[in-house]
Amino acid sequence: MDITKQTILHVLDGHVSSVKQVAFEPTCSSIVASCSRDGTAMIWDLRANIQSRFDNSEFITHRPVEVIRGAHASLTAPKGRTSKSIVSVTALAWAIPNTFLTACESRAELRCWDRRSIKQDRRGNSQPCEVSAEPKHHQVRPFGINSISISPDKSMAYTLCKDSIVYAWGTRLLEHGPLHAYHHPELHASSFYVKSDISPDGQYLATGSSSGSACIFPTAQQYFDKRLYAQKTDFPEGSRIQAVSKNIPVGTGVVLVRAHNREVTDVSWTNKGDLVTISDDYHARCWRSDDKGVNAQDMRENGEENGRRWGWGWAQLQGEKKEGRDEESSDESSVLPVNDPADELDSQEGEDDTADQEE
Repeated sequence: MDITKQTILHVLDGHVSSVKQVAFEPTCSSIVASCSRDGTAMIWDLRANIQSRFDNSEFITHRPVEVIRGAHASLTAPKGRTSKSIVSVTALAWAIPNTFLTACESRAELRCWDRRSIKQDRRGNSQPCEVSAEPKHHQVRPFGINSISISPDKSMAYTLCKDSIVYAWGTRLLEHGPLHAYHHPELHASSFYVKSDISPDGQYLATGSSSGSACIFPTAQQYFDKRLYAQKTDFPEGSRIQAVSKNIPVGTGVVLVRAHNREVTDVSWTNKGDLVTISDDYHARCWRSDDKGVNAQDMRENGEENGRRWGWGWAQLQGEKKEGRDEESSDESSVLPVNDPADELDSQEGEDDTADQEE
């Protein structure tokens, strides 16, 4: 679409079920990849495979230049047998040059595809050039992946999983599984509509949540250095996050409160570093970091007097007393490290920065 003119330029015709994600190749604006509930991923070239369309001459219709069939079909099925079940491809993101990652609804596995060389097996399913290992605790119960976010330097992939945990993977080390994880008590990925996004500088990862609050996590590796920051280890006995912490380091972040009252589905960073969140409450909110978190701290500490908090939201630090509807879920099980990375994430959102929109 041409956003400025609000007109359709190209129609990509190929998927037979709902399209889950579409992404431009970062180094070539004419190459597009998409994934769908029909179990396929497709590659499109806006310069090629033009299909004539007589009923509407205002836009161009394209067929895919490459179809990845059975993108997340089982790789271990017995020879001669073809699985009839379709595994929905829920997320897609371009990684290192000419390659992209896909994820699915049934397990926390990433598959890497090289658009220059897509091969098929005897069953007609496409073969990835690399397949990641799954988190070790998923051997008991698998969970699908909601979204994939790639760091600006293409070295890391962050996946929001249906077990309400964010996993960080090395894009060139997929076979080793996730390197570390992120967790917050208010992060709940109850549906596949909950997504994530990484900031333009790669310093922060934001996620939506079914709890009605967005979450932000610092991504710098220094926060996992035990010599600089105390690491949280006292997770609830028998919880999923405790199982994760036994295998890989787990980082924490902050939750953005008082802005939404329904599931926060999508989040997106602007080029200037502002964060926009949208929710099923028909609102879009814009969050900005203020000077050293002074205003956000003032909102947290000084109450509702004279309606001073009306229309505002702010970053709630773990361990602080929550107010209003947030009192129902407590962060008492969370502790602050000696030097808390959350202190660097003070964000504030106000009425002047709010844009309402209907979905």
